[in-house]
Amino acid sequence: MKNKLRNLFYNREILVLTILIALIAIVGFINPNFLKPTSLMFIVNSSLVLVLVTVGEIFVLLTKGIDVSVGAILGISAVVLGTVLVSGGSLFSAIFAAVITGVVAGSINGVGVAYFKVPPIIMTLGTLGIYRGLMRIITEGSWIENIPPNIKNLASAEFMGVRVFIYFVIVAVITVSILLKRVRVARYFYTVGDNEEGAYLMGIPVKLIVFLSYVISGFFAGLASIIFVAQIAFVPMQAGQGLELRAIASSVLGGVSLSGGVGTPYGALLGGIFLTVIDSVLVYLKLPSHWNNAVAGLILLAVVILDYRIRVSVEDYQRRLRARFRFVFVKEEAHLSKKSAFVKEKTK
Repeated sequence: MKNKLRNLFYNREILVLTILIALIAIVGFINPNFLKPTSLMFIVNSSLVLVLVTVGEIFVLLTKGIDVSVGAILGISAVVLGTVLVSGGSLFSAIFAAVITGVVAGSINGVGVAYFKVPPIIMTLGTLGIYRGLMRIITEGSWIENIPPNIKNLASAEFMGVRVFIYFVIVAVITVSILLKRVRVARYFYTVGDNEEGAYLMGIPVKLIVFLSYVISGFFAGLASIIFVAQIAFVPMQAGQGLELRAIASSVLGGVSLSGGVGTPYGALLGGIFLTVIDSVLVYLKLPSHWNNAVAGLILLAVVILDYRIRVSVEDYQRRLRARFRFVFVKEEAHLSKKSAFVKEKTK
């Protein structure tokens, strides 16, 4: 039982989920309005953009890379989406244009990192500035307003009392999780991040996998831009600003390793909801909003440190268990050896 409990908390997703439930319960005890279904549904709905961007970021982190341009990719995709809609384009063409913009922007990052060997942080920092500049060029520095109601209707659409976008994100997370777990090619992202040289010797197309990780990251940022515009019904120049750091924080919080090779989309889902809950907690506790980042950072550090201590404890316990087993095995082997020698002596 004790060993099962240790293994349970060795799982980062379980640890974060436990802390999340405890946090919601504590805040709900202080302010019962926090536990109302409408409040909890609002929190989940507010986390959707961050969750989608984080799911895309996970693919990059799995390959031991980093993408700090995802916020800017969401921004430029949102600008393209808004521009097409305002100019009279159909909803389908606008959504398609936004997703393609995300894919193209991610592909540029992928080419630079995978084929030109530009360090990921340098490449994505550079494209972050480029995409932000393009946003201003396209919009001439002004916000895109007067968005047609057809995309607003998507954000308000419900099925059985739950927003359709929530179903969409949950299905996306589950689908990606199944692919990463069951499909051999998808497992290559883990292999490359765990041991790039070993992956190359196994015949895995390392460069292509790294390239695809940035393409997928851009794809999910493009998808997130659709939800972003649908929810607020306009495109500000600050669209997606700071989202890249929150996506990385959500990934780490959900158990994704910055060293590559470790992490799941379920962790992205929990991490995104967790950070959104922190923002809402401060509102319900009537604390100033400028504490959001400080509190979120403090909790992130606490979870990572606690997770590290649990991992060390579990590894130490397993090490002692192996040592004890080895001692018993050696002792038994020595006993059998003596017994065998005694039998041989008797037979003589």
